[in-house]
Amino acid sequence: MALPTALFAMIASMALASVAVLSSVDVQQGTARDHDSKEAIAAADAGASIALLRLNRFQGNLSATAPCVGPAGEAQAASAGWCPETTSESVGGASFTYRVSAYDGTGIYSVVATGTSDTVSRRVEVGLVSYSGKNVFADEKLIGRDDIDVVGTPDIRTDIGTNGSIEGKGTPTLCGNIRVGIGRGEGAPAADCDGEISEGEKNLPEVTPPEDIATNNSNCRLAVTCVLATDVDTYATSNGKKEKRTSTNPWDATHRTINVAQNAKLSMGGRDYFVCGISVNNGELIMLAGAEVRIFVDTPENCGLSPGATQVEITGNANIVSTGYNPSQGTFEVPGIYVLGESTIKLEGNSGTNELMLYAPHSPIEFGGSATWKGMMAGSSITMHGTPRIESDPNIKEPDITLATLLQRTRYVECTGVAVSPPDASC
Repeated sequence: MALPTALFAMIASMALASVAVLSSVDVQQGTARDHDSKEAIAAADAGASIALLRLNRFQGNLSATAPCVGPAGEAQAASAGWCPETTSESVGGASFTYRVSAYDGTGIYSVVATGTSDTVSRRVEVGLVSYSGKNVFADEKLIGRDDIDVVGTPDIRTDIGTNGSIEGKGTPTLCGNIRVGIGRGEGAPAADCDGEISEGEKNLPEVTPPEDIATNNSNCRLAVTCVLATDVDTYATSNGKKEKRTSTNPWDATHRTINVAQNAKLSMGGRDYFVCGISVNNGELIMLAGAEVRIFVDTPENCGLSPGATQVEITGNANIVSTGYNPSQGTFEVPGIYVLGESTIKLEGNSGTNELMLYAPHSPIEFGGSATWKGMMAGSSITMHGTPRIESDPNIKEPDITLATLLQRTRYVECTGVAVSPPDASC
């Protein structure tokens, strides 16, 4: 009797132990699945956010004939109203893919993102809608799209912005708000004068000159042989006497360049000039009151130059000024320089105050010397050395350049079931 009793007792103990073990395994499996589920939904949300970032960056590439763009901005074909699914990308211990609805001209898009962690997948749909952008200089008056590099000790008295970082071994004074690229705020320099640091990205729109700028411009005013002799731009010495004109000064018609020689003054009174370069060396370029001068600098390729060639250069004791900028009399007109292509811009003045608007979305701007630059400037990047001072005046009229329309979220829902056709089914 003792043996059967012992066997039954052993079996009962093992059964009870097995129940406890199985219960523990179920709990652990549930915990692991819950972790994977949370990680998958986080990955799906990250995928939707990255899709929004890329769409805003490459939105200008979309059209009726190019309804889809890939992660790098490459053109893609649409199928049944949707763009191709992206390749899997890792985020933490999970991964994500996404699909975007094709361009249809309405400014409304849907993004369906799928996050996967181990064997668990979660799917979300995010609705996007476009809204009009601000003027390119609405928030910042000094913009280096890709980055800002400071070597010297510039004194910056305005708000600045970049999609990258503000770096360098210099010791600048940054009196204003600072915008850096997403994820770059931690290494940004401190903002002086109670300025704030923010993160964000803004793409600089292309320069759009008048359609007939090549034939309908004020270049004739630069040459003494202009048929409108009474409207020739004045070229004088520093003491006001008429300066001798040559085949290259102040206008080189062969190379389409404005050249202001040492101690000379060129007073421009036209409207739109279309040139290949501006060089002011120890001279002065003046915009006459009421003229509203706009100088469009053609691309290096159209001017027989290599990409990156210097097309705007202000050196020595040179200055760009406006007799229409007189705050005490309530006038705030300054000349505008618009650079169309990928060139180099050197602002190396050593004295005086320069008044201008400079917009060069594809060209790096190099500041040096110790002159003051008052107005607003934007380039592909900003490099500073020396001790320049940069100021802005809120009364100076902003150019008619608007940041590209951006997309923002309007809805966020989690989809049920597995992914089917169309991608947003059960969402």
